[in-house]
Amino acid sequence: MALAVGSIASALGFSTLQEKVFNIEGFTYGGWMTFITYLTYSTCGLAESAATRSFKRNAALRDYAGVSLLAMGGAYFTNWALNYLNYTTRIVFKSCRVIPVMAFRSLVVGQRYSALQYGAGLLLVAGITLFTAGDAGGGAPNFSGIGVGLIGLALVCDALTANLEERQFFRIRTPASHAEVMTYLSLFAAAESFVVLCVSGELGRAMVHSLKHRETVPYICAFSVLGYVTVCLILLLIKHFGATNAEVVKSMRKVCQVVLSFVVFPKPMSWKYLVGGALVAVALYTLQRTGKKPPAAAAGEGGGGAHGGRGGGHGKDKEREALLLARKDSDTVSPDQGGEGR
Repeated sequence: MALAVGSIASALGFSTLQEKVFNIEGFTYGGWMTFITYLTYSTCGLAESAATRSFKRNAALRDYAGVSLLAMGGAYFTNWALNYLNYTTRIVFKSCRVIPVMAFRSLVVGQRYSALQYGAGLLLVAGITLFTAGDAGGGAPNFSGIGVGLIGLALVCDALTANLEERQFFRIRTPASHAEVMTYLSLFAAAESFVVLCVSGELGRAMVHSLKHRETVPYICAFSVLGYVTVCLILLLIKHFGATNAEVVKSMRKVCQVVLSFVVFPKPMSWKYLVGGALVAVALYTLQRTGKKPPAAAAGEGGGGAHGGRGGGHGKDKEREALLLARKDSDTVSPDQGGEGR
């Protein structure tokens, strides 16, 4: 119970503080937020490694450098999109990473899904479309199709990141720890986002804005720490109480985040938000109940047994699966990460 409450509370703190930053007058610096967020994540990863006295690196640096480009892109596009979309729309979109995953597996890999799953996927698209129409109808003052395109790109980056993370970091002979992945992935992503900041010219403007509004950087650091804590608590929840209970908690969290966003930061209410949100919830529930919900974990199902039979035992297999499931919390750790964190 304590883990569930703690996970929901930290996630609500994460989303509330992040939305508060976007409500600071004149803040349109998603790249600056991405940079500081990744710096904070890397610091948290180093702190966890120091606490557990585990500094050994198991994954290759070149893999971290490659995957971090996608992770940084997902976070950058998400934060950029919030200049054009409501924060609640962002939450709904980031909950639906399953759409690009299904599309990729159907078109490229040739994987087939049941009629129910395809129907749920279409329902998910309809729900997102209707929810976004609420923004277009006046819910988001600065609404633009650019925001939809950016959040769509972010979803694709997140889906690819999750698949590559699993293959390069967690399905190897000696799987990387959560702290290792967060440390190295975030360090590379921070460096890459800093380059983007300099090239785009955003760095100077963002620093001037943060000096004028001194609460900006502390807020970003605070919600980043809360995002890291959220995923750690989800990992413990999976380890001690199973993936099913963790999924229930994560679903409750998303509902609470949307409701709290409307309460703390009032927005024009529309029936499109209500109906669209309901369609998304039903679709995600249906995909989860089919037992074949196709997140990134499906990619490694064929190889999991080989690892499991190699001296690690069932205990290590369970820990590995817990880590994989926790890493899919894209609302937070796929910064934003999401992230949801996944």
